[in-house]
Amino acid sequence: MSHSRPKPKLSDIAAVAGVSVATVSRVLSDHPAILPATKAHVRALAQELGYPLPDPASPRQKARARRPKKPGTICAVMPVALPSGSRLANAFEMDLLGGVGAAMRDHRLDFSVSAKAPYDNSSLTRFMEQHPYDGVIFFGQSQFHEGLNALADGPRPFVVWGVETQDQRYCSVGSDNFACGHRATQHLVSLGRKRIAFVGQSAPITTAQTSQSQLSERLAGFRSALAAAGLPTDITAMRPAGSGLEAGEQGLRALLDKGIAFDAVVASSDLVALGAIRVLRSEGLRVPEDVAVVGYDDSAFARLMQPQLTTMRQDPILAGHLLVTKLLRAMAGYEVKSERLPTELVIRESCGSHRDLPAIHKAKPMIAT
Repeated sequence: MSHSRPKPKLSDIAAVAGVSVATVSRVLSDHPAILPATKAHVRALAQELGYPLPDPASPRQKARARRPKKPGTICAVMPVALPSGSRLANAFEMDLLGGVGAAMRDHRLDFSVSAKAPYDNSSLTRFMEQHPYDGVIFFGQSQFHEGLNALADGPRPFVVWGVETQDQRYCSVGSDNFACGHRATQHLVSLGRKRIAFVGQSAPITTAQTSQSQLSERLAGFRSALAAAGLPTDITAMRPAGSGLEAGEQGLRALLDKGIAFDAVVASSDLVALGAIRVLRSEGLRVPEDVAVVGYDDSAFARLMQPQLTTMRQDPILAGHLLVTKLLRAMAGYEVKSERLPTELVIRESCGSHRDLPAIHKAKPMIAT
């Protein structure tokens, strides 16, 4: 007695083709986000395995072909809900959102920004299960690293703006934060600054948060440059404030209140640098004569500040292009790899020069109450 061969499943086709189950499903439904070469490859393997392909001459398929082709839907997600009344994102993230938009326009595609903000791994999983997007771009990942790893082989492709870790299974795009922290600090050392502080905006610690983050990498680069120069590496102030401006103000104020001496500041962002400078001025300290300051991002207001801010420049247009390109390739069934972007030290007035070197700033001692 002969037995008919069972109908292959989508997972069988995916395993042979080396693509995801979602990609096979999109190929068989003639989804426009899939590249023609990928469609031809998957359809040929499906036919070889005996999977019944849709008949292009059937009335249903003809009707489908007559419908306007709608590109795959892509969504940008800002993880962690912000306090009520806060901005959608910080200055660099808004620039990055613009870079993503420019890249999508180049591809003649639309994208949306999600009103949902996952806040832990469980809500992240629910988001990916419930939302209908064909591809997702996450802005940041430190508190969701484990959850993103778990979703790496799931049906919905995604890419992340953030760091790259040794155990990472998903694609991320980001700057070399260690090199940036090292370069900014090294510049201050070259100007003769001897007691350099690091001030940053930190995220609230959660059980799901990975030990690696953009802040921790920049801090590691800062400490590496100081250690190489034989200078103190422990003058730091990180604050989980609602904005970079508040974190800069609070962190700098903490250093002053503790009576810690410093003659330069490396800030984790331009907004943090602005907050630090505001406090320095309120205390009658001059920038750069008394305290030199370096920011990070080269946001628009870095050139408008007085003095103009020395900063590490990231390229949000290039970043947006890479995020979109990698996501579209992932949606087409290709494997995509993480990538680090080059950065640049932009030297302006806030660091001064050798002739502006002060005596080491002696902060006001903390007054006992």
